[in-house]
Amino acid sequence: MDQLLEVVQRRRPFQAQYRQLKRQRDWLVELDRRLDPPEQDGQPRPTRRDVKRHVKEFLAELERHAHTCPEDAEVVAHICTTFQQRWPRLFACYAWPERWRTNNDLESFFGRLRTRQRQIHGRKSVHEFILRYGEWAIYIDPTESFEQVLQRFQQFDQTEFDKEQTRFRKAQLTLRLQYRFRHNPRRCLKELEQQWDVAIHRKSAL
Repeated sequence: MDQLLEVVQRRRPFQAQYRQLKRQRDWLVELDRRLDPPEQDGQPRPTRRDVKRHVKEFLAELERHAHTCPEDAEVVAHICTTFQQRWPRLFACYAWPERWRTNNDLESFFGRLRTRQRQIHGRKSVHEFILRYGEWAIYIDPTESFEQVLQRFQQFDQTEFDKEQTRFRKAQLTLRLQYRFRHNPRRCLKELEQQWDVAIHRKSAL
């Protein structure tokens, strides 16, 4: 019991700071809720104008709060400035339902993809994997059995497969050139100059 009381006594000096941080965190939670309002059965989807109005009203509330609580003024100013800088693009997603409000799910997906490849190959870098498969890496599922892979292959149309493979080779070549140019631009440019000279000589020989 004495140890518990000692822990409580140590926490008391930070109570005001804790309440302030919790209050400021609640502002961000409320802003996120207003930017992504929960869907209700039978209710129409909020329009861009509705979401913009709700966010604007809450930011105005924060500014009024900052006048009465100077200790929160700096945080309120930072939040309002951040929203003002992104205001023109912040509500574009509500005009097109197919456009996501954030790319958090996409970033999480690619994070899991990179982590899975590190676990498979034991290497920290996944550049080789990305260069090898490019955008088609999302179709790789190591949990599939061999029978499932064969069953999926049987659904392919050979003509469509050949067309997609040609597009894949072109995209793969572009990725490799970009990677080589970023890491060794002089060598890449020199090789391009050599290829250009060979092409000029062949053309003149004809």
